[in-house]
Amino acid sequence: MGFKAGQHVFHSRCGVCLLKAIEPLPSDPTGPTYYVLSPLYGDDKGNIVRVPTATATTLSETLTEKQAKEIVKNWPDVRQDLYIKDSKLRKTTYENTLKTGDVVALAPLLEGAFQRKARDGHLNSLDAQFVAKAVPLVYGALAQSLGIEYGDVPEYIVEHRSY
Repeated sequence: MGFKAGQHVFHSRCGVCLLKAIEPLPSDPTGPTYYVLSPLYGDDKGNIVRVPTATATTLSETLTEKQAKEIVKNWPDVRQDLYIKDSKLRKTTYENTLKTGDVVALAPLLEGAFQRKARDGHLNSLDAQFVAKAVPLVYGALAQSLGIEYGDVPEYIVEHRSY
């Protein structure tokens, strides 16, 4: 994949991370090498995540600025009801989409959860857990690629979406 220490990468579970080093485990200096990552957002922020270099399928390049702008431009239309009412289908969809870390696929699910919160004044535990995992993935990817602050992403989306 050609990742280098010091660059930002996207981990499908942790979101945008700083690749701090490529090295073996400290306890096994002759063993396999790992990407040593420091997640920048969410619950994993400040932790160290190690991904084996031989099987780094969870890692990819971060979004380009052009890709991020396209995602924002095509942000799901909140005037449509995006919330999945069937709880079993919603749970399965949340789980499967979180596994991929696909920002484009996560966006309508996030908006649906936000619609639920606006409508009911709160989120149930399933939706709250999803939002807690999805927001750092989506907003972190957009913030890093657009060169804006993480907290400014929602406003940026509202100002730059196409509808």
